[in-house]
Amino acid sequence: MAVAGLRLMYHGLTQPGVMCKLTHHGADVGVSAVKTAVTRTWALQFPKRLNSTQAYNSQVKENYAKEAENKINKTNKINEVPQLQSIDHFRSSKAQKQGKDNGAYILPHPIWSEEELNSVEITHRVPENFTDKAAFYSVKILRNSFDIFSGFNWRKRSEKQWLRRIIFLETVAGVPGMMAAMVRHLNSLRRMQRDHGWIHTLLEEAENERMHLMTALQIRKPGLAFRGCVLLAQGVFVNVFFVSYLISPYFCHRFVGYLEEEAVKTYTKCLQDIDSGSLPWKNSPAPPIAKDYWQLPPDAMMRDVILAIRADEAHHRVVNHTLGSLKEDEPNPYGPGR
Repeated sequence: MAVAGLRLMYHGLTQPGVMCKLTHHGADVGVSAVKTAVTRTWALQFPKRLNSTQAYNSQVKENYAKEAENKINKTNKINEVPQLQSIDHFRSSKAQKQGKDNGAYILPHPIWSEEELNSVEITHRVPENFTDKAAFYSVKILRNSFDIFSGFNWRKRSEKQWLRRIIFLETVAGVPGMMAAMVRHLNSLRRMQRDHGWIHTLLEEAENERMHLMTALQIRKPGLAFRGCVLLAQGVFVNVFFVSYLISPYFCHRFVGYLEEEAVKTYTKCLQDIDSGSLPWKNSPAPPIAKDYWQLPPDAMMRDVILAIRADEAHHRVVNHTLGSLKEDEPNPYGPGR
């Protein structure tokens, strides 16, 4: 009866003549049948719709609850104070010595192949103008004065002397990249112009030199007198280089290029002393920090570390001579870690 009523309702609404015809023949029962069918249909469907609506509302409430919980968790995570010992940058010296410092905060830097490590050569860029000559002879004066003062050429080069030299020079070598990056960074902010990628390469160079220092410090810790000399030298060199870079970046990059030429000579002499046996590093294991930084094999020795450091210095030599030949607003040809 309900189905018949629905059919009558449909035909009556779409074809009015049918309803008139039924009424004309006394089929008044059709109207009541439609009403009954509609009532019964809604009565059957209402519980289903009610259940569907209730389920939908329940799902919405659940989603809102999960979203609120996630927001609370994120907020707590942001505001949470981490345990410093769980962060590599703050790990103790003991943890670093045990090889637990995986270098999570290290900037990109080249990883040298065995062929590249053994193909480094001593090269020299001939000065072409007055500024080049001023930079070259400035480096020569500093190099010769330091060699005489430290007895590098006339005393026996022992392990202790080599470590003193490496530690002292690397505390100075890490200054130019940082100072140059700072000046260019401030210039970019002040002039509201792009830097064209120089800052990244300069910061990578500064950190690379600092990692040379960190490696040497794993073998020997300097005393108070040595630290005082480092403090004095750094205080003078930082200010002199900062002012020099403000005046002539060209001179400074050429100066660092010639400085790196001397660094390659120094580490080549170090390798010669290792191979001759006067420096007992051929069978000395490399510090864990060096293995992590240069991705050296587990059985790497100190000779492998010196090879990697020399390759870094040769790379800095090329980079600074290249930057010294560019204009200040020309793009840096070296990408991150190259």
